[in-house]
Amino acid sequence: KRSQAATTTSSASLLHPISHPLHHRQKQLQRQKMKKYLVATALLIGAGTTVAAAMSINANADRRTFLTKSAAAAISTAGTTSGLIANVNANAAEDSDPYADFIVTESGMKYKIIKEGDGAIPLGGQTVRAHYTGWLDGFDSIRKFDSSRDRGRPFSFKVGAGQVIRGWDESFGTMKVGERRQIILPPRLAYGDRGAGGIIPGGATLYFDVELLSIL
Repeated sequence: KRSQAATTTSSASLLHPISHPLHHRQKQLQRQKMKKYLVATALLIGAGTTVAAAMSINANADRRTFLTKSAAAAISTAGTTSGLIANVNANAAEDSDPYADFIVTESGMKYKIIKEGDGAIPLGGQTVRAHYTGWLDGFDSIRKFDSSRDRGRPFSFKVGAGQVIRGWDESFGTMKVGERRQIILPPRLAYGDRGAGGIIPGGATLYFDVELLSIL
């Protein structure tokens, strides 16, 4: 009977091993390890997601920074290019107009002082002595039509009295004694549409180099 009871107990232990205390403890340890593994896995997954999100944010920030810098560079380049084009256009305009540095009066006369004077400015009605050379088609052109210098004899007239063309009255009325100018007179300040003496055609623009020598 004892042997049969022992055999029965042993068989029961084999058929139901979960009821064994040591085996139950092993199961608990396995469950704890599994929980720790799951927690660690979850943390790793969460960390990976955070890193990926951070990388995405950094990538987007870097992309925005790159685009911003690229746009700024493009604007700067466009500004530089515009500046260069403006300079080229300005230089081209100066090259196309050899008289761009001349002063233009309200009447349309252009002048450039080539020698400063240090004397008085004549008043209307005062007589002055002057030298001059006149051209058609530009200063020093082959179409020189008159010159007191070539004759070696200064020309005298009263300023503002209508003894000379309008452009001369205007120019000499603002010059100092000793001053020398280049002046460009449109037709209305010169001989108009009529011309003069068969030498100066109607509608001609005249170019003079004039110098105020003295006031008499």
